[in-house]
Amino acid sequence: MITFYDIAAIDSIKTASPNTWKTRFVLNYKKLPYKTVYLELPEIETEFKKLGIPPSELSGPKPRYTCPSIIDDSNNTPVTEAYAIAEYLDKAYPHTPKVFPPGTEALQAAFYAQFYPVIHPMMQFLLPNAISILKPASVDYFIRARGEAFGELMIEPKGEQRVEAWKQVQAAFDTLHGWLNKSPGPYFMGETVTFADFVLGGLLYTLVLIWGENSPEWKDIMTWNNGRWAAFKESLEPYASTDN
Repeated sequence: MITFYDIAAIDSIKTASPNTWKTRFVLNYKKLPYKTVYLELPEIETEFKKLGIPPSELSGPKPRYTCPSIIDDSNNTPVTEAYAIAEYLDKAYPHTPKVFPPGTEALQAAFYAQFYPVIHPMMQFLLPNAISILKPASVDYFIRARGEAFGELMIEPKGEQRVEAWKQVQAAFDTLHGWLNKSPGPYFMGETVTFADFVLGGLLYTLVLIWGENSPEWKDIMTWNNGRWAAFKESLEPYASTDN
């Protein structure tokens, strides 16, 4: 059994972060038995120190403890950060489908390093709206912590500035579309879904939760690149279950 630590969100939402979606996708794809423990943001550091889960970041004035994190109950191994969790699960459970198929490791590492610089324009839309799906105890913490880390990106642009910023978001999706067009299949590695696809899927699933399926923003994204993102998101639904 895997114990999976996720961020507590409003009752209608089970996974609210692009990062925790990555780990949930991996666990479901591998069909590993797991249970989810939901934590409010202010609870994470205290709980993880108690459990022996290490910080995910050591740079900055103090270590940062973040979700997703897991404990592999079979051997009491704690692992934090989505990429490291995926690598661990591939190695610890070699007879399950691999999210880093042999030969793709270096390419996926390069993709992961480039993904966030590419989708950076989305942050000024994602971050200010993320509080809408958090529980009250986490909202103040999120505003303070993310404000320190991201500054002005916590303020959604308005008016003409917003129009121009949204064009940058579309350009980011155009870049991802161009990368996928190099693949012979619907995924970055062809017909086989891999961790890279769960990285992108985590973003898409979070955006629809934040905005809602009927929002102008989500409807806009669903029309981009010949409807690719609607089809891409739908293809990951078998791995999106929050029941465990």
